[in-house]
Amino acid sequence: MIVSVADIAKALSVSGQAIRKRLTKDEWQPETERGKGGSHLFKLDKLPMRDGDRLKIKNYLLDQQIAALPETCCPLPAIKTNNALVVAEDLPAPASLAKWQRDTMDARFQILMIVDQLAQTTSLNKAIDRVIDQSKNGLLPENVAALIQIANARSGKGEGEGKRTLSRRTLFRWRELRAIGTTAVAPVELKKRPIPAWAPLFLKCYQRPQKPSVPMALETLETVITADIPMPSESQARRFLNKMSKVDREKGRRSHKEMRALKPYRQRDTSDLLPLDVCQCDGHSFKARIAHPVHGKPFHPEVCAVIDAATRVVIGWSAGLAESAQTVADALRHAIDVNPNNERGGIPAIFYTDPGSGNKAKVNANPVFGRYARLGITFKTGIVGNSQARGLVERLQQSLWIKAAKQLPTFTGKDMDSSVEHKTYKLLMSDVRGTTNSNKLPSWPQFLDLCQQAVDRYNNTPHSSLPKITDQNGKRRYMTPNEMYDSFTATGWLPSTVDQQELADLFRPRVQVKTFRGNVRLFGNIYSNSALQHHNREQVFVEYEPQNGQFVYVRDMDDRLICKAEFEANKSSMFPVSAIEDATEKRTSGQLKRLAYKQDNVLDERRGVTEIFQSPLLIAEAQAQATAELMQLEAEDANVTKLPTDNAGRFNLYRKLTGLKTAGEELDPDEAEWLTKYLQSSEGKSMVEFDHDFGLDTAKNN
Repeated sequence: MIVSVADIAKALSVSGQAIRKRLTKDEWQPETERGKGGSHLFKLDKLPMRDGDRLKIKNYLLDQQIAALPETCCPLPAIKTNNALVVAEDLPAPASLAKWQRDTMDARFQILMIVDQLAQTTSLNKAIDRVIDQSKNGLLPENVAALIQIANARSGKGEGEGKRTLSRRTLFRWRELRAIGTTAVAPVELKKRPIPAWAPLFLKCYQRPQKPSVPMALETLETVITADIPMPSESQARRFLNKMSKVDREKGRRSHKEMRALKPYRQRDTSDLLPLDVCQCDGHSFKARIAHPVHGKPFHPEVCAVIDAATRVVIGWSAGLAESAQTVADALRHAIDVNPNNERGGIPAIFYTDPGSGNKAKVNANPVFGRYARLGITFKTGIVGNSQARGLVERLQQSLWIKAAKQLPTFTGKDMDSSVEHKTYKLLMSDVRGTTNSNKLPSWPQFLDLCQQAVDRYNNTPHSSLPKITDQNGKRRYMTPNEMYDSFTATGWLPSTVDQQELADLFRPRVQVKTFRGNVRLFGNIYSNSALQHHNREQVFVEYEPQNGQFVYVRDMDDRLICKAEFEANKSSMFPVSAIEDATEKRTSGQLKRLAYKQDNVLDERRGVTEIFQSPLLIAEAQAQATAELMQLEAEDANVTKLPTDNAGRFNLYRKLTGLKTAGEELDPDEAEWLTKYLQSSEGKSMVEFDHDFGLDTAKNN
């Protein structure tokens, strides 16, 4: 058999270049004649190669010759589909069979085993005839007769006594199939019916976020379906939906976040982590009403917890009036502050949170001056709406905060009876309106004690995700988070911590500003120090105390302390406004705006939509009354001393009030209070001292 290099390459599924290299290496001897294009030809039997490769080349050439023959030269008999034998390579895997297919396959195997047992004492034909005769005459045992009904895999009943029977052809066919493979005996799965024409339109009406029922979807379908498509019944629609997978059926009815609950998930393994390698943090609106620390009325505080992924210890927590950057910072500070009262904690390597405003605030997450960067913490946030990735801390809310809230009678979670919750709220509001407090409402200190007790109880409770141990009583149980943490410290592991002074310095919030003529501006306040004159118009870091606006610390961009600048002057406020006061003012302003909007809506509802017809006389009287009220207000305003907004105006007002006081006239309480504060301020002191030294009319010169 003569072959070419191209034939050998195609038969062995390699490149022609590889065959030519092999040709040169093994010194193949070509024939004298050449093929197309002058290519070398070789005798297959003389080539130095394995017998397996030589057989592949022969089969390839034979296939090529058969394919080249015209169809009329090799007529093949038509193969009937139902009599065609299955090829072993095409057999389905046993795990892919449905239950009814496996049951039918097992029944056929058992019947063939009975035939094989009978064939050991007689011939195969006689054994088959004996089984068939006993089946027709009802002489088979009940368990074997039941197998025949299953093995036939047909609905309905046969003739005679109402049971299915066997035939020689059927038994021989099962034996042939068994010889091919195990699953060849199983019946072939029925072809799926085509999707009805109305199905796509019905799904558009059904798969909507409003989650319409099947009858509602059919009502909508009836308005959009065309005349050439038959309208399905409710039973048809339900059967069609039942054949769909739950994931496909709920598409459009659930959001991407809700669909995650139906799809596979990836479990995060923490067995290879050390303590503080990864810490997760999340805020939670406490599901119970607490007395507000300012006005005493019931409200829902915000709690925040930091949990260590390796040991499941809650190493830090905090509570605040609302979700804010300060609440997150307090929780992180509590986690890092290791002291006799908090023995477990330290600086985490990775701080993993949700992308909330408090977590991503610049004071925390800024890559230059944020708390995370200053502590050397790698800050990571999850994807919006993908709370499953933070399942560790999300599950903590149930085990920690909701469990604590359920201990209070003011619990408002989803498990609380709605009628009892409403009744409790009415009693609380009744007590608060009467005495501004209620014995049913926990105070703020009581709430903080409750939170600390809940954290201690959680850290000392066995956790199902931790390894099992045998305790001192010989009981096999899971480790508690504290025990898991202590197991690491017992092996010599130590957390990374900071001392108290450094901790206070690190958690003092900072912002980046530009100096101007020895001053820096923060929250509308101006802070001054003579050391800043050497850093004019330079970028600096200003650190401040959230509860005290009297001073700030100024550092250069290399984090070296420049000075402690004190409050000097403020164009918008006579006294310094701290960060806490500024935030409180903004929150109060927003609450008042929302209350005013609600008040307007309530008044509009009370007025209704009644049309009012006014006569010209009534309109004139109303205008006259409004004019009189306006003149009265202007007269009252004329008698009120207006505070000036510039330095010269404030100094002139100081001279005026001082002159009245010297003349023996009594000042109003507001005027006397303003005069006292002005004399105590740095502006007032400097202006009075300047006027005293030079005796000039400073106000006119300005």
